[in-house]
Amino acid sequence: MSDDFERVLIQGRVFQKISVDERIYCAPVANDDIEEDRLTAQHNLFCRLLGGDLVSPVIGLGSPRKVLDCGYGGGDWCVQFAEEYEDCEVTGIDVYPMQPVDQPDNLDLVSYNLNDRLNDPEVFESKAYDLIHSRFIAPGIKKNRWSSYFRDMRVLLRPGGWVQAAEYHLHIQSNSGKLTDQSATYRWWQGYARSMTDLHREPRIGLKLQELLSAAGLREIRAQYIRLPIGGWDPDPAQASIGRDAVGVVGDLLESLGTWPFTAHLGWTSAQFSQLMQEVRVELRDNDLKLYIPM
Repeated sequence: MSDDFERVLIQGRVFQKISVDERIYCAPVANDDIEEDRLTAQHNLFCRLLGGDLVSPVIGLGSPRKVLDCGYGGGDWCVQFAEEYEDCEVTGIDVYPMQPVDQPDNLDLVSYNLNDRLNDPEVFESKAYDLIHSRFIAPGIKKNRWSSYFRDMRVLLRPGGWVQAAEYHLHIQSNSGKLTDQSATYRWWQGYARSMTDLHREPRIGLKLQELLSAAGLREIRAQYIRLPIGGWDPDPAQASIGRDAVGVVGDLLESLGTWPFTAHLGWTSAQFSQLMQEVRVELRDNDLKLYIPM
């Protein structure tokens, strides 16, 4: 078996062994049943936030010929994109090369560590891509890599090409102002942010994307601040529907991202982390808190 596919169980969840050993990506992989379902549900929620589309409406995509998906996870976005654009050559790269069922013929999936420069001629082609997609990859990217990551994208884009990048800011906010510093969600954020900082990650990267894209020399940057509501509290029916579906997805997100950092890095017992997550999920279901995640 290739090292890429070697897995290890941590607190009952499936992780890529080489990623954990080398501190590349310390979260469950898509072969983990819970994570596979979470990634698909997350993908569907994000598309709904974009009005049901794979690409933001501010992007004039036209008829793309070549597209790159960075950190494809379970493959939901790149598979759907390849199916919708049958004449487009789609490449997905991920540190764990999960092979989805019924992979389209125009989709190529490659094992690649995003901390390495995107310049391997066997994988990438300069000035060729109509769209580069990068979504929710922050736990796997070293803090000092972000600047060169986006500079690499600039080299790969064809003239007039686009980058679509999205990241969470996992410091969950309250639209009612009722969330306190003693809340379980805030305690989760404190522990997670400390762990990511210790691992040379940037847990607040979602707030810095516009600055990084501009510094990389990309132009016509159109930043969108999106709130993912948690719970059905929003007066807009569409947002309330998204929020109700987000309750379980966000709980699974925080559990997936927090399992290794809390138990292996911070030294919490499994029981302590489970108790925290139980308290977090209670808060996520509390509509009076009017919670949301900034993106």
